[in-house]
Amino acid sequence: MDRESDSLTMTEEPPGYSAAHLRPTVWGTRAELDNGQWETVWRLTFATPQPRRSVPIHVDEKSGFRAILETNGGTRGDLRVSTRGDAMSAAYYPLTFTSFAIVNDSVAEIREIQGRPRDWYAPFRDRIGE
Repeated sequence: MDRESDSLTMTEEPPGYSAAHLRPTVWGTRAELDNGQWETVWRLTFATPQPRRSVPIHVDEKSGFRAILETNGGTRGDLRVSTRGDAMSAAYYPLTFTSFAIVNDSVAEIREIQGRPRDWYAPFRDRIGE
């Protein structure tokens, strides 16, 4: 590669991206438990009231991930995620986002996650404009 082609590569503009698309999301409340596992509680708000119940949502034994939805008879609920490792490990992101989609598509429409609009979080932000 010669110097001329190097300088062309260095000066190429990245694809257009606007900071207007950034949304300040909040992670659920997390805590390390006495047994070494972690629990993250995601506060969800639903479009309609839900009966009081506890519903298994998603389990991945290999990674030590388990999500259970607890609703209280109103429009709020908690998605309780237990993990074998640190709850904010990147390995758990896709499993958490899958759990959001399962709740939304199989249990009840989510309006907010942690007090923020649902569409600010994966997997919903990918659906904006559909």
